[in-house]
Amino acid sequence: MRWIWMVLLFACSAGVAANEMWRWVDERGVVHYSDRPHPGAERVQIGPAQSYTAPELAPPRQIEPEPEQPREPAASYTRLSIVAPEEGEMLWNIGGELRARVEFEPPLRGGHQLRVYLDGQRVNGIPQASGELTIGEVFRGEHTLRASIVDSGGRELVSSATITFYVQQASLLNPNRPPPRPGAGGG
Repeated sequence: MRWIWMVLLFACSAGVAANEMWRWVDERGVVHYSDRPHPGAERVQIGPAQSYTAPELAPPRQIEPEPEQPREPAASYTRLSIVAPEEGEMLWNIGGELRARVEFEPPLRGGHQLRVYLDGQRVNGIPQASGELTIGEVFRGEHTLRASIVDSGGRELVSSATITFYVQQASLLNPNRPPPRPGAGGG
């Protein structure tokens, strides 16, 4: 069985250009193969390399683009900005709840939605009538906030600048004041 693999290996090898191979067994019973004759070797005939011709592929289908929906002008909103938190602001001990404020003019038109993105992820449950919102699970670290207004088809009409803010949370493991001295106290 081993010699079959050797023949296949040599047949597929790029270095074997000839169609003849020589096989012999040495005094220990080990089978050898070579592209050169050896005393006592027998000639092994190798057929042409197996090949495959792939069938022709059909030309790609032409996909007609969908007609573009008329887009409302972004200029219909004169202002969209994040007022709180401010760019670069450090927020302390917020308890995981970010209070933010987005201002936009004029008020949202029918079918339009305000969307807010915290760290690139869309925040669900944003109040549409006002720009006052509370976002939960905002923990210690650096965060980004961006707002946009989209039409009924989900196309973004206008977007605010992305702001970066920071949250710090005091910890019992790292208090802001030194621990009380032993023996001192009120009791």
